[in-house]
Amino acid sequence: MNRKVFYTILGMTILCGLVFFHSGNSLAANQTGIVTASSLNVRTGAGTSYDILQYNNANVLLAKEDKVTILEKLSGWYQVSFVKDNTTLTGFVSSNYIAIEQASTAVPAPTVTPASTSEPTITYRYETSYQPVSVGAKVLKKSKLYKANGKSVYKVGKKKMSLAKGKKIKVIGEKTLKGKKWFHVSFTYKKKTRKAYLQNKYVKLTAGKGIYAQIFNVKKAANIRKKKGTGSAYKKVGGKKVSIAKKAAVTIVSDVAVKSTRWYKLRFNYKGKTYTGYSNAKYVKLAKKPVTKKVAVVAMSDAQFEQAMKNEGFPESYKQSLRALHSAYPYWQFKAYKTGLDWNTAVTEESKTGVNLISNARAKAWKSTEKDAYDASTGKWKVFDGSTWVAASKAAVAYFMDPRNYLNDRSIYMFELLEYQSQYQTKSGVNTILSNTPFYNKKFSYTDVNTGAAKTMYYVTAFMEAAKISKASPYHLASRVKQEVVTSATTTSTAVTGTVSSYPGIYNFYNIGATSSSTPVLNGLKWASDKKAGTYLRPWTDPYRSIVGGAQYISSGYIAKGQNTCYLEKFNVTSYKRYSHQYMTNVEAAYEESIKTKKAYAGMMDKSPLVFSIPVYENMPAANSPMPK
Repeated sequence: MNRKVFYTILGMTILCGLVFFHSGNSLAANQTGIVTASSLNVRTGAGTSYDILQYNNANVLLAKEDKVTILEKLSGWYQVSFVKDNTTLTGFVSSNYIAIEQASTAVPAPTVTPASTSEPTITYRYETSYQPVSVGAKVLKKSKLYKANGKSVYKVGKKKMSLAKGKKIKVIGEKTLKGKKWFHVSFTYKKKTRKAYLQNKYVKLTAGKGIYAQIFNVKKAANIRKKKGTGSAYKKVGGKKVSIAKKAAVTIVSDVAVKSTRWYKLRFNYKGKTYTGYSNAKYVKLAKKPVTKKVAVVAMSDAQFEQAMKNEGFPESYKQSLRALHSAYPYWQFKAYKTGLDWNTAVTEESKTGVNLISNARAKAWKSTEKDAYDASTGKWKVFDGSTWVAASKAAVAYFMDPRNYLNDRSIYMFELLEYQSQYQTKSGVNTILSNTPFYNKKFSYTDVNTGAAKTMYYVTAFMEAAKISKASPYHLASRVKQEVVTSATTTSTAVTGTVSSYPGIYNFYNIGATSSSTPVLNGLKWASDKKAGTYLRPWTDPYRSIVGGAQYISSGYIAKGQNTCYLEKFNVTSYKRYSHQYMTNVEAAYEESIKTKKAYAGMMDKSPLVFSIPVYENMPAANSPMPK
């Protein structure tokens, strides 16, 4: 897709008066709570049937990060007290949007701790590494060898080298020169390993159990045939021609010839199932082999953690917060994502009018007063999306963009890597995220993408299936949907009702393609209804296609591009389409999703080896970027 910015329609702008019935752990009175919604109504009683609290003839609203004292916990509500204009007020707020502030003390720089003589506690994580290409092959006919440019003959001494028919070799890479594929091969000659190039048409791959590869060098999806050769019929599933998207992963099962053209028999995933079929070799590129292994993780001592922070290159201004997190969660891993970008330059780029939006309900300091965002003569802000979203101020962008503001156990999750982790991302966790939404414990009807049969499925099952197929975190997927389309415990945006008259029966759970305009939902539904694209299970004619296909889009379009944290999806400071290709324009979105993820984990992750990738910029100010007044 060539869209510059994807965005959040609903964010958590005015989260007022919603009744959420859920049970929780007992809560001590007089604890401090922190508001996580952008704007939260205070009511006179515990429920939406009660009026909004009034003060000085105006509704009482709490803003994000406001602190309250919790007096009593009720069914889904807190009775709280707080100070407004030097006056202490008491009222009721939904507990769903209050985070409990954890008592903490400053953690001093540690001294070296002697090694413990007791047996350490061990937990595990799964690491995936990628081994270089090394594929067994043989030479089909006597062939000359060349250097990397495909022109200069490869020599050993003064002797021009060629390989005899039947010679066993290893393919260690490939390149395309003027439309011709060349293999980089290694072979032995006079008891030494040599490396050179020859055209792929003279090589037959002979690896036994399959060779990792990807569809390559096509501007659109690659069509798969039932048998080798252009004379063969196209492979079909459910009556539709099978196409595999560019850069999709496949496995080469065998290498065959049709005259002088090489064809590969491929094994691939299509609509949740595994199939085989044939493709011209020129559309397939060898890929590094992923290898996943179970790695024991032992909680680091303070001294080891200090050394780890030094090795990662975290600035001093990050370390105090990271020490506190390490002290509370010793199995967590913190990695520095070194952007190489100047801090002020990055903030300036992200502050360009329209790139980041914020609710018009915010105070003036949060909103841009640039001439293309604000009319000084009328005192009104230009609306860029819906009816309430205006351009965020540079101060607001800096506040939400500064990673140091979120190195705590409420919002650290915006830096969690978003790849699927089956060892701790469970159906129970997804259910926790979906609680207080119309999708909790609910089924939907859909048509099986392979058989065409009518079926039903729980939403939580769909998210788990989407995670397995797309390799994206199901917690991230469920949080994203909650962020995008849930408007209350019982209602949703029209993006997922299938009832929009111009796009009947079309669903878009992640609001993909809903670019900023006066009709963003329609833009998203138009994208979801695209029948010509044939990718990501489109058109999305039921919730299954939208949830699973959308997950594939997010994974391939963002996570696989290096935007593999909520922070990087919001603030794209990667090398890929930097400062654009951002999933949402709501400047607060990464923070809001991190709060939802914490609630989903519900303490389950305290002893799990979560990995957080935290951006580090050049020339950052010594102090954290402050919250606008």
